[in-house]
Amino acid sequence: MKVLSLVLLSTIAMSAWLAGPATAQTTTSVENTETDITILDTIEERRAVQPLDWDVTRGEGLSPRAVQEPEIIDQDALFPETDGGGMPDGNADAEAAEAFPDSWEESALQIEGGPGVLGTKDIYTQYSEAPFRLQYPRRAIGKLFTNSGSCSASVVSPNNVIVTAAHCCYNRSSGNWIGGFQFAPAYHNGAAPFGMFNWSQATILTRWINVGDRKSDVCVIKLRNNAQNRPVTFYTGWLGRSWNYGTTQSLHALGYPGNIGGGNTMELCAAESFNPSSGCGGTSVLNMGCSMTYGSSGGPWLRSWRGGNWVNGVVSGYDGTSCTGSFGQTFNGPRFTSDNIKKLCDTIGC
Repeated sequence: MKVLSLVLLSTIAMSAWLAGPATAQTTTSVENTETDITILDTIEERRAVQPLDWDVTRGEGLSPRAVQEPEIIDQDALFPETDGGGMPDGNADAEAAEAFPDSWEESALQIEGGPGVLGTKDIYTQYSEAPFRLQYPRRAIGKLFTNSGSCSASVVSPNNVIVTAAHCCYNRSSGNWIGGFQFAPAYHNGAAPFGMFNWSQATILTRWINVGDRKSDVCVIKLRNNAQNRPVTFYTGWLGRSWNYGTTQSLHALGYPGNIGGGNTMELCAAESFNPSSGCGGTSVLNMGCSMTYGSSGGPWLRSWRGGNWVNGVVSGYDGTSCTGSFGQTFNGPRFTSDNIKKLCDTIGC
């Protein structure tokens, strides 16, 4: 895959954070200026991409100051808010099947004969969504390919914006944007039934660069049209977003974990979220029981699954038994608030 040209739009130095009390969140964006782009066109190329290890790009990770810093709350933004989703175009499937016949042949083989196996031994809250991936709202969720491996993401705006984890977009260990973002909605075992969508701009919170804590581990990416000049929402519709909700929610997490299905199948966990202690991020962090690990990074955590379908957080990672729980049984993510998802969406234009 070709390394893409990047243009940094804005950044704020770490000295601003060290100088005094926390202030309003700022954002940092990058544009994709590459015109001759190598797309992952074949099933074999897509299968070969390995899941991103969620610890590799986090740099030093959580420092004591980062996790113990009191949360600054905007008193005017305490009320829970939502922004609704939308359905795909009625002709999307017929057009996609004609445009991407190899992926639809692969898809047809996988779903033939009914739903298949929906459970994983000993983990009753985890099951596969692969047989239903072409249905809404699942088709708005997909695999995100990057220059450092694969993550998960979801469409959350009629303006062709996806949300994922910041550690899938910006590598704090090297101090660079990762780049190479390509999104395959409803991906399955190499098949991209709605094509591949290259990126035009990515935006993160500057705090992710300077601090790297869980509550800032959010990235939004605006996508270009695919090879048929269709926007991603033509095929997928989009999910809603919610923010400023409490830490105890009934959530469904979806993604493409490497430890289940080799990163090639859409998996789901259903559980009730909870926040860790104040020394582990407190109410700015959500913990959730789930067996998914690397590759699920950036996958959506949804409130009102198959109802309102509001993305309320994304998969971030794991901070040890005292903060999170058992590895491979619980993971964590940022609780969506006015200071992360709303700020990012206001910047990129959700």
